[in-house]
Amino acid sequence: MITINKRIQECLRQAVEENGSVLQLARRMGVMHTTVRNWLSGDTRRINETSWERLVHFLKPYLSGEEYEAFLAPVRRLDRGAGTTVTTAPPAVPNTIRNTPELRECIKDAMLRRGVRDAGELRRLIGYDSTHSLERLLNGKLNWFPDILSAVFDVLEIPHDDAPISPGERMLLAPAGIFNDGGMLIRPIPVVDWANAADYIDSLVVGGGTVLRRWDPESTEVVPAPIGVRRGAVSLRIHGQSMEPKLLDGDKIICEPVEGFDEIPNNKVVVAKFSDTYEKCSNCLVCKRLRRIAGTVCLVSDNPAGRTFDDVHPSDVTWVGVVVGKYSDEI
Repeated sequence: MITINKRIQECLRQAVEENGSVLQLARRMGVMHTTVRNWLSGDTRRINETSWERLVHFLKPYLSGEEYEAFLAPVRRLDRGAGTTVTTAPPAVPNTIRNTPELRECIKDAMLRRGVRDAGELRRLIGYDSTHSLERLLNGKLNWFPDILSAVFDVLEIPHDDAPISPGERMLLAPAGIFNDGGMLIRPIPVVDWANAADYIDSLVVGGGTVLRRWDPESTEVVPAPIGVRRGAVSLRIHGQSMEPKLLDGDKIICEPVEGFDEIPNNKVVVAKFSDTYEKCSNCLVCKRLRRIAGTVCLVSDNPAGRTFDDVHPSDVTWVGVVVGKYSDEI
């Protein structure tokens, strides 16, 4: 990890100005704009080597030759470490599978046979949400969760009985072939009632790099979301009839956050959090269908009796998410 000091922040501000905005720089780096914003504000003080490798080249025009060489050092250490393996496995952790050198060799041989070049391609095959985590797994820095390893075995066609793991660990695996037959990795997302949703969204927007309070899976209602769902996705419980018949009162939805309206196809159902300066609905949260009419963005209700918001400007909202799934209690 690299510490973000004042010199890095100074160069980062110049890079933002050169690229036009925080959003534009983030897009060129391939990271979320909130990540760059948190680096600038100091809310995030540390940056991992992968993100640093993306960032340092944008800082080069504002650094002396000696500074640039010094800043490149972590990247070069990362390059030298690429493809190497840790000779020992991480310490055993309950309900995980030891990441031994033999297991890593088995997986990498299978990747070679299938033409899977790196962690990024493996991530796409199994529907996982983090290339960085898979890179750490392939380098022996983490133990395997059984569901992730089961998906890897399926897509790489590694028979469970041939894998160099113990009989006890083999019993933790999902049934062989389940992921090739349409199964998918999921992760639980806590459901937030609509009455608390606006404050919850505010905590995501304002909090930046802060850590939210841990929720108790024993006492918190959750919905299963595919692991490939974008990070930062939230689940909200619908309140009201404005989106009937598509969404009913009490339905649970999953929303993926996006940077703005430009990322959203026409006619998608969205959740938008209005700013406190928006006169028509100050500081409120709405679930509506996005319609582009005569070059303007409108948020409309599916139910004719529901409310519509015409000519919504990007500056009118502080957060917007696309509804990508729903769960209903109706039979």
